[in-house]
Amino acid sequence: MLMNYRNAAFLFVLSGLLFVDHANAQTLAPERDACGLPDTTTVEYKKAASIGWGYGYDTLRYDLQQWKKSPFVTVDSIGTTVQNRTMYMVTIQDTTLIFEPRIRIWIHARTHPIEVQGTWVTNEIIKILLANTPFAQRLRDSCVFNIVPMYNPDGVELGNARENANGIDIESNWSTTPSQPEVNVLRNTFTRLMAKENPIRIALNMHSAYGTSRYFVYHPATGTSALYSAMEVRFIDTVRSNFPGGIEPYTFFESWTTTAATQYPESWFWYNHHENVLALTYEDMNDASANSFDKTANAILHGIGGYLGILDGVSSIAANTQLPAGFALLQNYPNPFNPLTTITFLLPKEEHVTLTVHDLLGRTVAVLVDETKEAGEHRVQWNAASLSSGSYVYTLRVGTAMISKALVVMK
Repeated sequence: MLMNYRNAAFLFVLSGLLFVDHANAQTLAPERDACGLPDTTTVEYKKAASIGWGYGYDTLRYDLQQWKKSPFVTVDSIGTTVQNRTMYMVTIQDTTLIFEPRIRIWIHARTHPIEVQGTWVTNEIIKILLANTPFAQRLRDSCVFNIVPMYNPDGVELGNARENANGIDIESNWSTTPSQPEVNVLRNTFTRLMAKENPIRIALNMHSAYGTSRYFVYHPATGTSALYSAMEVRFIDTVRSNFPGGIEPYTFFESWTTTAATQYPESWFWYNHHENVLALTYEDMNDASANSFDKTANAILHGIGGYLGILDGVSSIAANTQLPAGFALLQNYPNPFNPLTTITFLLPKEEHVTLTVHDLLGRTVAVLVDETKEAGEHRVQWNAASLSSGSYVYTLRVGTAMISKALVVMK
């Protein structure tokens, strides 16, 4: 994503190589592009490009063979590039357990060949998902991950910074007619997956920007909607809570401040599906200090699980309150659901309790319980037929204490 420069020079470091650009100051475009771009005329640049920025197409194909050894992985071709290279999609899920429909998560990386750090984070995500851990198993049971590790293999092999084999930046080619082959492949794949019973719920576009910061590109309500903004904030904050100090606040880089752009993959999701898909660009560090790709991947996956409410554990949203011993709110089941789900809570003694559901803006959409209940286990069935698809939060209050969990309505 091309960055506009206000200063006379900037430095870019990749694999220990230093590049200097003495560009003249430019006027910022209405919508900034988050990624950086080095001086592509240097010998050092061409040397780095000649080895695929450290991760080439052949390396990807080797990794695909290794990932395919897992019983949770299938690898498919979703189309071909300008130079007829296969565009691969890795699908990860555990189909041995019946948990349908699984929540669909989309991830694609390496739109810009120079941004190899997005690849490293994506590969760590795959590694975590294939691990023999309860966390990975929970994600594989609940979700299906569709991952395109290298969206622009032609550009990688040709040593291009941002372009495909036709010299086009396919990140911002989504509103062009005709679009580039790679864009058509991704658009057709999105269309196909969105027509499924379990369409894409979260779509992550993995990049890396010049500098020493990790962040998500946030689209405020002025360019999207209040609900979409709240969804973004909740997801980003959940990711950040799993990597303290590692990822910038959502306000670090804002785009679509007045209206949604039309040329990006996130644009396609917004104009076609609005709040039904949380589509975000992630920017990793793109300089010599880039590191902690495993921590970043772990935080993103915990952010996904926390945002969707599919992880064990609870989160108190009341400050400085203590929950009575034996007081518990369980995860609703099934989750996601349409339209019926069951919420279970436990009381150690007779208490007056309220059980409410609210949207991500805090508006109450249902009051399920508001009465005194005896000690023991209580189950409440809820019919959400009147609500639209999306994430909601249900909260149990007893006295001054409260506890919340997330649930997902999928229609």
